Order: sequence, then structure tokens, then C-alpha cells
Amino acid sequence: MISGFERFRVDTHNLRFRQAESEIMVYTIHREERLMGKKGSGIIRNITIFSGLSVAALHLFNRFESTRACMQNQERTREDKTYNWRSGNVDYKVKGYGDPILLIHDLNIGSNKAEFSFVFEKLSTDHKVYCLDLPGFGKSDKPAMTYTASMYEDMISEFIRDVIKTETNIVVTGSSAPIIIKLAHNNPKLVKNLIMINPLGLYDQNLIPSIQSRLLKVFINIPILGTFYYNMNSTKEALSDKFNNEYLGDIAETDSDKIEQIILQYYRSAHEGGIFAKHAYASHLAQYMTVNVLHELQEDEHPILIIGGEYEPEIEANIENYSFYKKDLRSVIIAGSAHLPQLDNAEETAEHIISFIKQ
Repeated sequence: MISGFERFRVDTHNLRFRQAESEIMVYTIHREERLMGKKGSGIIRNITIFSGLSVAALHLFNRFESTRACMQNQERTREDKTYNWRSGNVDYKVKGYGDPILLIHDLNIGSNKAEFSFVFEKLSTDHKVYCLDLPGFGKSDKPAMTYTASMYEDMISEFIRDVIKTETNIVVTGSSAPIIIKLAHNNPKLVKNLIMINPLGLYDQNLIPSIQSRLLKVFINIPILGTFYYNMNSTKEALSDKFNNEYLGDIAETDSDKIEQIILQYYRSAHEGGIFAKHAYASHLAQYMTVNVLHELQEDEHPILIIGGEYEPEIEANIENYSFYKKDLRSVIIAGSAHLPQLDNAEETAEHIISFIKQ
């Protein structure tokens, strides 16, 4: 039989044992928490280092693309001029004498006046030909701003008034066509004839900036990451793919060396001006450059010719839609050509332009 003293000793021993056990558990928990804390800090540190290296890599790629595209200096000639517009300098070329022709390029990534290189000389034989880089493109200034259809309409109108100083024949490509239709309607005395090469479809002209397109514009304008997205779409390889798959038709019949030089000029155009080169592209994707011209097309009295490429998607349907609103509209399809017949079939394109102007 256990005495009261012995029971007290046993209870005291058990109590001390449980206290020691509790202290060991607390120590173990604290030790694991410290280990987890160190491990968590290590993960965070590794993520931070990896993120920093990734951003640095993107920045280096952006700098590399910009430098690579603009490595060779381009010498200016007597034909190269500068128009001092209120939102920046506009680069243009002029050559020849006679009835003026103004050539206006498309609004795609890298677009510039080189688009008309193969027809410029031919047209300047009997005409005074002006060929410009729109603001945000080519060698013209590229301020950080939202580029809109109305801005381009104002700029081209003022260029005709200040530089050409008389009514002019306008040749325009793709997405720029609606802008010129609007200009011709609002300023009828500035335009004589209008020739549109594969103009933007009437449905696409109705597109307006949406929440998604505006967010895309914001994303592209973000430093480093947005610039990386832009540069990935404007590498020399990406532009070459566009020429091979969209811009040119029967490539085998086109001088490959000359086309390579045009692609290099597009490449330079897409990067000249550094990070500011992306703002026009962002505005274009966000639909800020589109404008509905159904009303203007119906009321306009200027002679209009559409030159389409055989391989341009939906060109026949687009011509039919334009003809519905402009009954006296004339059109021609150039066989073997795609979006830029002035490059892959320059001779025939120039002949159609000259013939239409002389009518």
C-alpha cells in the first residue's frame, strides 16, 4: 500500500515530466517555425532575384532590337524634306513636276513611305510626287500620345495647304483610306482624285475602342514588358513573315534583294525613336485610327478608284460594298498581287494610277 508521502512524490514526478514534455514540444514548434521562416525567406529571395534577372533580360532584348534595327545610318538626299507640324516634324520626299500626287502609306506595324519605293520614280516622270511618313511612323517624330484618325486628317490637310498648296491626287493604302475619304468630304477643294489600294473594309471602319482594346493599349505602353510585347511583333523575322504571307503575292516574280531592303526599312521604321515607336501601334490596335465614313462616301463627288490585289482577303466583297455607297466608283484587280501591289506589281499599279488621273 502506497503511503501519502510516496503518492505525493509520484504526482510531483509526473507533473515535472509533463512540464518537460510541454517545453520540448514548444521548443520543437519554435524550431520548425524558425526553419520555415528561413525557408520562406529563401523562396522570396529567389523569386525576387529571378524576377530581377527576367526584367533585366527583357530590357536587354528591347535595347538589342532597337539598336540592331537602327545600326546603319541612312543618308538624306535632295528629295528628303521635313514639314514642321505642330505635333512634331513630318518626314517626306518630293520629286518631279506637274500635277501633284500625294502617297500615303498604311498604318500597320513598321509602315512607312518605303511602301511606295517601286512606284515613286515611275509616277514622278510626269507628276510632282510627295511621299510622307505619317506621325508615329518611319522617320517622322513619334511623340508619346494617342494617334487618332482625326489627328491624321488634320495633319494631311495642313500638309496639302502648307506644302503642296493646290488640289492633289491622293494614293492611299489600307487602313489610311477611311481617313482620306473623310478628308476629301470635309475639304473637297484639297483633293482632285482618290486612288485607294486595298482599302480597309467598311465593316472594320465601324470598330471603335473597346474596354479590351484600351487595356491592350495600356499594356503595350507599359515600360519593359509592354515594349517587349511590341518588339516581339516587330522583329525582322516577324516583319518578313508579314511580307511573305500578307503583303506580297507571287514573291518569285519580285526582286528578292529589293524586297529585302524594303523589309529592312520597315524594321528600322518599327524601332526608330526607341520606346516611342510603339505608341502608334498601340493606338492602331486599340481602334483609335478607325472612322466610319458611310455618310461621307455616299455624298463625296470625287472620282475614286480602288486597286485590289488578287490575293487580298475579301477584296471583291469590299469593292462591292464600296460600290453600293459610291455608284460611280471604279475598280481593278491586279493578278498575282496581295496587300501591296505597288511592291509586287509596281509597273501595272503605276499605270492604273496614271491612267485614272489623266481621265
